[in-house]
Amino acid sequence: MEITKIQIEELGKTDWKTVEGKLTKIYTFKNYTEVIGFTKKAFEVIDKHNHHPEIIVNYSKVEVSVNNHEEKNLSDKCYLLAKDIDFINNIPSI
Repeated sequence: MEITKIQIEELGKTDWKTVEGKLTKIYTFKNYTEVIGFTKKAFEVIDKHNHHPEIIVNYSKVEVSVNNHEEKNLSDKCYLLAKDIDFINNIPSI
């Protein structure tokens, strides 16, 4: 099922953007240790969803871009993954 305009607007409130047919967001952190911690948590969520985004990691930023690779569109799976990645970003580190 394709993502709805309402879902895209909702994600826009948390800085997700639609870029070249993908949902894209850049997360910013204080240092590389935080970047790697976030990336590890994100991989766990990604694996559970079995929906694999493009991830670009640098010193203080992680860029996540997700779409439905087979159909080259945005689906409910993309929306749910984006929401869950945002959720793990708000969980404090232990």
